[in-house]
Amino acid sequence: MIHPEDKKGTDTSAHEDSLEGYIRSLLQERARRYASPFVVSAVGGGGKTTTLVRLFMENFKPRSVLTTTTAMFAPDFRGDAMNPYLPFQPLDAALLEITARPPDKSCVWFGAPFGDIPGKYHGITPQELDAFVRGRRDREDRSWILLCEADGSKRKPLKAHAAHEPVIPRTTDLTLIVFGLSGVGKPLSEQYIHRSEHFAEAVGKREGDIISFDDLIGLLRNEHFLKGIPPTSRVVVVFNQMDSLPSPMRDTSAVLHRMDEVLQVPRIDAVFFTGGAGTAHGTAAGKVRNRTGSPLFSAIILAAGLSTRMGTENKLLLPLDGKTVIGHTVSRVLASDIRELIVVVGHEAAKVRQAVLAETCKNKRPDTEVKIVFNDSYENGQGTSVSCGTRRLDGDSAACFYIPGDQPFISPAVMRALAESSEPGKIVVPVVNGRRTSPALFDRSLYPELACLSGDRGGRQVIDSHESDAVAEIICHDELSGFDLDTRESYEAAIIKRAEMRRSE
Repeated sequence: MIHPEDKKGTDTSAHEDSLEGYIRSLLQERARRYASPFVVSAVGGGGKTTTLVRLFMENFKPRSVLTTTTAMFAPDFRGDAMNPYLPFQPLDAALLEITARPPDKSCVWFGAPFGDIPGKYHGITPQELDAFVRGRRDREDRSWILLCEADGSKRKPLKAHAAHEPVIPRTTDLTLIVFGLSGVGKPLSEQYIHRSEHFAEAVGKREGDIISFDDLIGLLRNEHFLKGIPPTSRVVVVFNQMDSLPSPMRDTSAVLHRMDEVLQVPRIDAVFFTGGAGTAHGTAAGKVRNRTGSPLFSAIILAAGLSTRMGTENKLLLPLDGKTVIGHTVSRVLASDIRELIVVVGHEAAKVRQAVLAETCKNKRPDTEVKIVFNDSYENGQGTSVSCGTRRLDGDSAACFYIPGDQPFISPAVMRALAESSEPGKIVVPVVNGRRTSPALFDRSLYPELACLSGDRGGRQVIDSHESDAVAEIICHDELSGFDLDTRESYEAAIIKRAEMRRSE
């Protein structure tokens, strides 16, 4: 693997030198955090099915599911010499099992069959896939990988997106943008490009002009293929059918140059050149960015309060199953998808800081920055801590969770569901059993208001002022996530809850 220069000045290094190896590295990293299925969605042109079937047969997880949100031929389809499944014979037995219901084992998950096209099936809705994944997260089930064809290209090497495309599930962890290189050097026409009129408009050419590799790079630079990708997804470009290129374009220096160009697009995390058919299909070259280009989600833990309702004790420093209360909150937040954590301290700052450092030393990931900041106005209410923390956020922060320090059961899975649903200008709040709870996720456009808060109400002031135009509710099912530890009674309840969790782990 070649180490690319990072054009923004951050370090880059290799995870693995193949697409399969890169996915394994992501799965290993996720295994150290919260339990969840892993979703790979493929968009673009020639090679999506081949790539997804090959990944299915890697058996990354105990249960693999091949699915689509558009339309797809069944793996046992035999009606065409261009059939991408044929070179894989014999197929994994699970690829011959098709279900129209949410799966309970490795299989193919499709919608209804087309009435007039033998072997072809409609896709499931992205909402169906998202509900399945989130339900498995609630059960802390990490045993699934779902491989979703989220785009149609009429079996042509290249395509461009219409207004309604692509159809990427929000729970997608990794999006593959696939280009079939057999289209390079061909005339820009519907013969080689699905939606050629959109392609021509996107690259600034006319029908009949010759398609160049630079056109593909241009589609990445102008973000045509970044449309619809969830903010929580990593993004990989796959240049498939590498063996179809003229030999000068397959030269090591030429491939290196193209990979460098792709990784200049900040949102793209990796690029691979692949080729071959069936079980011979594999990676010829690749590069991986060490620091992801996906949006930066931040979290601020409010740990400065006087803890007056607990009496003389600081609730954040009370012991709970071998840790402090604040230690549990910090460790669970660090298990989420955030890459910036700010802990605001005030009352008994030195002791709280020590408890926070004890957890960050054990649980902080290399890509996560942690800051502990002192709020010298903490006695004036939670709003001052919200303001203090907000003013210390990284300039690249896209959205931020605001989390009371006394919530030791805060759920990384709930935080992920909120992040998946984030949009510019929005405040996303979880709703459990018909009641709003925490944490709330605020878009960066609200940071100026949050940075000016004072008093006791914290972020609720901003939520109330934007109730009609910016607040989005997300239904969640983890009743413990918003558990507040305010009184001696709630502390005793937390001890019982934590013991129950230990018994079920």
